[in-house]
Amino acid sequence: MLGEAFADYAWTRWTVDPRDHQSRITSLQRLTLEHVGLANGSVWVTTVDDTIQSVAVWIDSAAPNPTIEELTANLEGSRHHASIAAERQLADWRPAQRHLYLGTVGTVPAMRGCGLARRTLSPTLTLADNECIPAFLETSAESNIDFYATLQFEVIDHRRLADGGPDVWAMLRPPQAVQAR
Repeated sequence: MLGEAFADYAWTRWTVDPRDHQSRITSLQRLTLEHVGLANGSVWVTTVDDTIQSVAVWIDSAAPNPTIEELTANLEGSRHHASIAAERQLADWRPAQRHLYLGTVGTVPAMRGCGLARRTLSPTLTLADNECIPAFLETSAESNIDFYATLQFEVIDHRRLADGGPDVWAMLRPPQAVQAR
C-alpha cells in the first residue's frame, strides 16, 4: 500500500533508483514499518472493508534510532548518494527538543480525500497533545501543506535540495490545548 502511495512522490523519485522503483519503495517502506515504527515508534492503520487503506509511522525522537543504512543503501541503489546528501541538508532543521516525528503516512491513491489520513494521524496527535509534545514532519509535496495545516502544523522552513532535488518543507505542530472532558 505504501509503495503505491509513494510511487510518484518527489522525495522518493529523487532518492530511490528508478529501476524497479515501486518495488524498491515498497521494500523501503516495509523496513521503516518493521525496523523503525514497530521497533521504536508506533504504527497506525485505517481500514475500509477489512483492507488497510492508510498507514502512518511515528517515531518518538527520544527513542533509540535503529541503524538500517546498509539495508536502505541496497534498495536506494544508484540514488543512495542523493538520499545521504538530502538527509545531511535537512538534519539541522529538525527540532532539538523531544518530538513525535511523522516518518511516513500514506493512503491508497483511490481513497485519498476520504478523511483516512486524518483518522490515521489522529491517535498520535491526541497523544502529543495530552503529553504536551510537539509533532514534526517533512514533506516534499507542496499540495500536502494545506492538509497538514488543517491539523495545526505550521511551515517552519522550506528548502530546495541541491543538485536539482525537490523542494522540502519542515512543519511543526505545537501541542494543542486539551479540552476538558
